Order: sequence, then structure tokens, then C-alpha cells
Amino acid sequence: GGEKRLRKLEMSFLASGVTVCRTADDLTRHHGKMMIVDGELYVLGFNLTELDINRSRSFGVVTKEPSLVKAASALFQADSTRQPFEATHDRLVVSPETTRKLLSQFIKGAKKELLIYDEKVSDKAMVKLLRDRVEAGVEVKVIGKVTPAVPGIFTAKTPRLRLHVRAIVRDRKAVFVGSQSLRRPQIDGRREIGIISPHSKVAAAVAR
Repeated sequence: GGEKRLRKLEMSFLASGVTVCRTADDLTRHHGKMMIVDGELYVLGFNLTELDINRSRSFGVVTKEPSLVKAASALFQADSTRQPFEATHDRLVVSPETTRKLLSQFIKGAKKELLIYDEKVSDKAMVKLLRDRVEAGVEVKVIGKVTPAVPGIFTAKTPRLRLHVRAIVRDRKAVFVGSQSLRRPQIDGRREIGIISPHSKVAAAVAR
């Protein structure tokens, strides 16, 4: 909402007793959406705004898994104190530290199908991975864009809602949900946060 509105919000928080920590300047943008509430981790693809909640297609994953909550807490502590973050969990996907490695592995693991929500897939290495999966016989469908276009990848737009999620369903058995698109700036240059859920019920819900 602009610098003035952000400062007004910050002052309102401070007046209410909420501690506000400004992010460091080492990354081009902090774009992750995450909450930890009494030991429960929420990793979201959307902001807490009226536009995102009521008029956009997006998802979030909620978990009480202790190892994930611990890893997310370490991330929050590092970012709030402007300290380096050392990623240790293979299902908490954090840019720029682990996104390229973990999402590359996730995509490579597809045997039959990849269903992707992504406004614009354009990272060269990620596009190549999708092309390789198509050539291996995997059905790849994208709601959003792939640039450059890849023969064999079906693409579509959301018919009614603004698209504001990044999600990948693999073989309807596992799903990634987060804030990072398969674009180089979001993989390598910004703080983005996502989560991989190995639960088929979650993957099937997103697939539906």
C-alpha cells in the first residue's frame, strides 16, 4: 500500500504492543507468507488482504509437524534478527537458500502428472525440467504461463479469479504450496517461503 500506509500500520502495531522488525536489505524483497500460531505452522500463497482472500485463487498448508514448526521458527528468528539462515529441512522450501534444489528434485520425481498453478514459469532451468518431464511421458498442465512455450504443456487462465498462488501437484500424491514462482528472481533473489506436503489427501484436494 505504499511507504506512508506501511509506516502508519507499523505505528499502529507498535502502539498496540506488537513488536515490529524491519527486514534486512540483503534480499531484493521479502515476499514469503508464514505464521506460527501456538505451535501450528501456516504457510500461505496469499497475503492477508481483502483482494487475496476474497477475490483471488490461492492456497495454504497448515501443519503441526514438530520438525517443520521448528525449522520455520528458526527462519523467523533469523530474519527478525537479521542473521543468516541455515536451512536444514527438506520440505520447508526457502528462497534463496533451498528453492532451486528442492523444487528441482520435486519436479524430477514426477512419474505421471504435474499440475501447476504459476502466473509465469520462466526460469530457464525449471522450464528445461518441465520439457524433460514431457519428453519422459509426464502430463504437464499449467494454470498460468510458461515462457517460452513448451510443446506438450497444456496452459490455461483462471476464468474468474485473479491468480495468486504457486502450487505444484505431483502425481496426486504430494504437493508444493508457497509464495515462489518458477522465476529466477523468486528462486534466487528474494525471501520466499513454501512447503512440500507428502499427504495424498492434500494433493488430491488441490488437484480437484
